[in-house]
Amino acid sequence: MSAHPPFPPPRVDARELSPGRFWYVLGAGFVALGLLVGTAVFIAMVYRTAGVPGFDARLRGAGEAVFTADGEFPRIGLYSSPAGADGSACSLVLPGGEERAFEPPPYKHTVQGGDGEWSLVGAHPGAAGEHTLVCDGAPGTVYAVAGLQGGSRFFGDLLTALASFVGIPLAGLLVGAPILVTTGVRRSRHRKRLLGERARHPYRP
Repeated sequence: MSAHPPFPPPRVDARELSPGRFWYVLGAGFVALGLLVGTAVFIAMVYRTAGVPGFDARLRGAGEAVFTADGEFPRIGLYSSPAGADGSACSLVLPGGEERAFEPPPYKHTVQGGDGEWSLVGAHPGAAGEHTLVCDGAPGTVYAVAGLQGGSRFFGDLLTALASFVGIPLAGLLVGAPILVTTGVRRSRHRKRLLGERARHPYRP
């Protein structure tokens, strides 16, 4: 009398499990999207805050440069390259014709640009209209002016950059992680249930 071979151990194909693997992709997508968006916003904010500003006028050494300010920024900043040059070498002729010296800058700002290192060496309250930058600097020094953010806005932008770097990825993690965990737990339970059913009712192929 021949003995029947034992039934094979029950198996469950991953494609049978519910919920489907799509939910793994969705959860991981939220996490990855949070990381990507948070990093992109952080880089954009840092570039906007700490990058070389768009200069309205520049001159080398001694001379004059005329530019028009639109009044969008509360101050006009004086930058120098190389960094740390004497800001008192320049003055500003206002739209009304008065010549004024630059005040000390409200904060330190040194950045590396494609044409060298720049630093903020002076500031003056901004006003709309035509201005003239007048400098009597060394021949190798370049001076430039640009709209300057207020100190609170400058540091606010830095805090926003840091918050986006942490907050947006964290939001993606808070959305994506529960989806991943819930999917894994439910698929594991479904697999155990199927294995139990197939162990009770074995099938010989």
